[in-house]
Amino acid sequence: MDSEERAESLMGQLHHWAMEAVAKPRDERRDFIVEVAGKFYEDAVKNGLSEAQAEEWRMSVEDWLGSLVEVIETSGGAAGGHA
Repeated sequence: MDSEERAESLMGQLHHWAMEAVAKPRDERRDFIVEVAGKFYEDAVKNGLSEAQAEEWRMSVEDWLGSLVEVIETSGGAAGGHA
C-alpha cells in the first residue's frame, strides 16, 4: 500500500469514527475521541515510533477527529446539528 492509499484509508477510518462519535451523546464524545487517538499512540509505538513521535501522532489524530466531528455536527450530518 503506497502513502496515498494509506492516507485515504486513514481518512476513511477517521470519518467512520467521527460518525460514531456524533451518534453518541455530547458528554461521551470527548472520551471516545481520546480513546480512539490512544489506540493510534499504541499502534505507533508498536510500529517503531519513539514515544515522542507517537504522542505527536496521537495528538494529531485527536485534533483531526475532533475537527471532523465539529464539521459533521455543523453540517447537520447524522442529525448532528440537532444533537
